[in-house]
Amino acid sequence: MRHALPLAFLGYAAVVNLQIFTAPEALDGVEGDLVSGEATSELGQLYSAELPHRAASVGLIGAGRYALLGEGRAGVTAGEEGWLFSDEEMTRASEDSLDLAMQAVRRADAALAEMGARLVMIPVPAKADIYRDHAPEGAGARMQAQYDRFRAALDRAGIPAVDTRPALAEAAEDAPVYLTTDTHWTPEGARQVAEAVAASGLIEPGDTRFRRAPAEPEEFVGDLVSFVTSESFAPALGLGPERVTPYVAKKAGGAEGGIFAADAPRVDTLLVGTSYSANDSWSFLPALKLALGRDILNLAEEGRGPVAPMRALLEDPALSEAPPALVLWEYPVRYLGLPQSHPNSEEAPHG
Repeated sequence: MRHALPLAFLGYAAVVNLQIFTAPEALDGVEGDLVSGEATSELGQLYSAELPHRAASVGLIGAGRYALLGEGRAGVTAGEEGWLFSDEEMTRASEDSLDLAMQAVRRADAALAEMGARLVMIPVPAKADIYRDHAPEGAGARMQAQYDRFRAALDRAGIPAVDTRPALAEAAEDAPVYLTTDTHWTPEGARQVAEAVAASGLIEPGDTRFRRAPAEPEEFVGDLVSFVTSESFAPALGLGPERVTPYVAKKAGGAEGGIFAADAPRVDTLLVGTSYSANDSWSFLPALKLALGRDILNLAEEGRGPVAPMRALLEDPALSEAPPALVLWEYPVRYLGLPQSHPNSEEAPHG
């Protein structure tokens, strides 16, 4: 036994090195020499990328850390009873961060108003706020305060904003409105917000009738699970797949008009935002169509935060040629404390 472990390790190391360095183009990009140390960084990256069993090892270590310490990697905060929260929900936004976000909002409002378009904000409360009983102590109160600060700043700027929090907080008592291991809301949560938008009195209802048609149920692993462990170990930790049933909104009384239909009316309502709006799994766009009676063009984007999609819209030459009457901007308040609130930033950890 004294020699078994060293021999097993040396044997494994030999196999690993043989596998890595006999792979086609294995040393491409490795420059410099080992004596001077110039190639050390490149070789380290090569080992990280090609090491066999790396994914399984990372998943196993993450599972052990979560099981023993109740922790994940940077990016996720573990709550109670298997709930996971984004780290973005744990820190209060500074006044500077909020000011930067409001600068972007005021610029967008002014640019749209100049074209004759009206902006209505849809702030999205944080999951840690709505489900504070499952979140770390104090996180819910901080995120509620952040939501209130954002709405107050919008009110001072004279920018219409829907108060979506009461609807979500009340609905959460009876049905899931956010996913347990994912950053996003459920189709029910999206529906509650859409109905709050319609009931706000800020938007004139349209006269287009839609009917709700269910889509295929979907099962997926929450986007926060990858910050804890791999999909293979997740079910053993109580972080198994979640299930939603999305739906679509179809125009009532006949077939949908195609883009080449001569009598197709121009869509004068735009939706801009994050993956809360862009991802079809949450059904926010059809929920808005059903609640507002308006056809809506969805320009939300995944993975870029709330500001970059709005900037892309404002920079599009087609906007000034055919400006909409109304722009809805879905904006999760958890982004307010991040650099993504700055108009020159585009990356967003969770969409």
